[in-house]
Amino acid sequence: MKKRYELLAPAGNSEALRAAVQNRADAVYLSGKAFGARKFAGNFTKEELVKAVQYCHVRGVAVYVTVNTLVFNDEMDTLKAYLAFLYNHDVDAIIVQDIGVLDYIRKTYPDWDVHCSTQMSVQTMADVHYLEKLGVQRVVLGREMSLETIRQVKKKTNLALEVFVHGALCISVSGQCLMSSMIGGRSGNRGRCAQPCRQLYTLTTEKTRKPVDSFKDRYLLSPKDLCTLKELHHLVDAGAFSFKIEGRMKSPEYVAAVVRAYRNMLDAIEAGKKVREEAKEKELAVFNRGFTRGHLFGDEGARLMSSYHSGNQGYLLGSVIGYDKKKQQLSLKLEETLSQNDEIQIRRDGKSFGGRAERIEQNGKMVTYCAAGAICKVNFKHECYSKEQVFKTYDEIGIKSLKETYHKEMLEIPVKIEVSIKDGEALYGKISDGSQEIEVWAEDVPERALNKPLSEEKAMLQMSKLGGTPFKAQEMIVHLGSGLAVPIKALNELRRDLVEALIQERSKWHQRQKGSAKSLIEVNQIQKNDSERKWSKKELKFSCSVTSLEQLEALLLVDSGSEIPIIYFRNPDLLEDAIKVVAKHRFKGKLVPEILKLVSDEELIQYRQKIQALGLDTVLIQNVGHIEVFKSFEIMGDISLNIVNDRSLCYYYQHHMLQRVALSPEVNLSQIKEMDLIPSKTELLGFGFLPVMALKHCLVKGNNECRSKSIPCRNELCRDELFFLKDRKSEHFPIYRHATGYSEVYNSKRLLLLENMQDLAEAGIGIMRLNFLHEEKQETMEIAQMYINAQKGTCNKVDKKRLEALKNEGITRGHLFRGAE
Repeated sequence: MKKRYELLAPAGNSEALRAAVQNRADAVYLSGKAFGARKFAGNFTKEELVKAVQYCHVRGVAVYVTVNTLVFNDEMDTLKAYLAFLYNHDVDAIIVQDIGVLDYIRKTYPDWDVHCSTQMSVQTMADVHYLEKLGVQRVVLGREMSLETIRQVKKKTNLALEVFVHGALCISVSGQCLMSSMIGGRSGNRGRCAQPCRQLYTLTTEKTRKPVDSFKDRYLLSPKDLCTLKELHHLVDAGAFSFKIEGRMKSPEYVAAVVRAYRNMLDAIEAGKKVREEAKEKELAVFNRGFTRGHLFGDEGARLMSSYHSGNQGYLLGSVIGYDKKKQQLSLKLEETLSQNDEIQIRRDGKSFGGRAERIEQNGKMVTYCAAGAICKVNFKHECYSKEQVFKTYDEIGIKSLKETYHKEMLEIPVKIEVSIKDGEALYGKISDGSQEIEVWAEDVPERALNKPLSEEKAMLQMSKLGGTPFKAQEMIVHLGSGLAVPIKALNELRRDLVEALIQERSKWHQRQKGSAKSLIEVNQIQKNDSERKWSKKELKFSCSVTSLEQLEALLLVDSGSEIPIIYFRNPDLLEDAIKVVAKHRFKGKLVPEILKLVSDEELIQYRQKIQALGLDTVLIQNVGHIEVFKSFEIMGDISLNIVNDRSLCYYYQHHMLQRVALSPEVNLSQIKEMDLIPSKTELLGFGFLPVMALKHCLVKGNNECRSKSIPCRNELCRDELFFLKDRKSEHFPIYRHATGYSEVYNSKRLLLLENMQDLAEAGIGIMRLNFLHEEKQETMEIAQMYINAQKGTCNKVDKKRLEALKNEGITRGHLFRGAE
């Protein structure tokens, strides 16, 4: 029977897998040792993966394997072999990020389910509709989607919708975060995120570079953990199918606790029971940063962010009533139970101090347990003060209790066993689980009993001993001839054979044969027309991206369109004015509106209508859904499409005839040289601040402390002033507020590849983009002219002075030489 919905659990290792299955998850997602977005989880070897699939399938649980990273050209052969292995070993579905990998799987394994990872940045109905046409079976919706958006999407699609319901949140749109990659080379798009979002930052302004209000040394990028346990019925009503728990790097106990809580809630919902008011988030506090309902239910500011503490917060244990500095012992009034070896913590001024409760004293006696409401004394080496709150961050008894839920077989799949013990016939057994029916004939033949014959009760007892297996004998039938004797060993062996045969049968979910995937002729070289082949690899042109009319005018004063044939314009509110500026300067190139990342379907349609009405015919897109919305336009693809391999290039070049695509900034020079590029269609960012995060959350507004409390967020006040995030190394990351309300964080240093243009041109890059963020008019002019002159080999003193000034401010070459891990 098809499930109405699915509880999907993480499995970072074999023990976490057992915890998920034994606590009744419907499906698990896991990764092999490569190509998974959680490189630092335990993950599974090939041998472990085969066992995991069998273990899950026997117990009625589906297995989805993550291949949700970007894949470089030199990894493609390894990936293809790995995919063949997964396909041939009955993995139920593949979770994918890379569009080239998605295209390969759909064409090579047409009968294999593909789920689009949250790393594909699915934000709108347009994204869903586009992916549905590609033949995927499921999309993992972006964490930025609201409940109402999910409801509207479900009305217009037949795809299964997967929604995160519990666990850690990324503050940036998944798949659009380059923060870790640019700071330390560890790419989130490659499963190696170093989590810079969990570090301390200070909000500053451009004018003073001093802290803004109370935004100093806080965890400004660290969200609370998502928890929708009490809201789950709303997601069911909205039409979500799969409820996903985050946590492949979490402990098995964490997995057990969260799966159990959500399973019980889903069971209650399915049974039509009222949502339990007593459902307590404390049950889920094995690890948490505080809980939020997230963007799903409109939480923002202080309800979304954990700005004062980025680690495990546990839950409130009690409050301090005294501290003995000499004995290093605190006295506290308990609101919850305390056990020996629990871990406790106090927090003060953004810092935390903790320890293990090894010695607990109550009424002058040493104890191992204290009940809620009691007053006790506990060893604690950090001085604390009266009325300070004490938190429990590790529950010794609770953890032991959770271990018991998966260290032994807890599931009981009902089976019917039938045995025939007749004179002159071989022992015969049959076992059925309601779907499969297995028959086994033994070699043993019953003999006439010399003394006490086998009784029906004894036969039933032996055949129903299913301990240590996932089965329970719900019904037993014994056909027993009179006066017969059978060795107990023979009955045990028959029982074991029946169970093993049923396990083997239950583990086979898909009728696949090795090598049965559809055979395809590989397209190893991208087809190029004559004009593309004649393009000189040294014929480097420029494009520019601007945020203001002043920057636009600066570029038009430098070039009329011969060297800079494309100018991307980022501000939709000023597009009409931008067209007038272009007309005034008789620009011979193209003004191309940038379609923003975090916009709704309604905003996309409105912007399309506006662009059409203004007579423009080309757009720069950010998401795959934009291809669907702007299919009547000439389309150029931005860096957010995450193109790092030939297969993705080929997909966008030829399947959708994109006029131009920008390579991901995570490819290095060696990798670019190995790619089969069409120079006239291939762009690389060569100057400017690189966007490293896209956020629905407003960093300037912070914890409901908006600097413009009486003015709507979407007006010009915040965007008139540039803000920065300052990290512990005093690097300043610019924040740009878009007209539609979302923010982008940019890298602290400007990318500068001026001195590498020749190498890039020879590697096949035809267009270098200059990205202007907050540069003023004169600086914009000088930088653009410097690049044009460098390309022509005519640099002057002004160019050299500008280059020196840029280097003194701090520049980076990004991943051009080091590459992304």
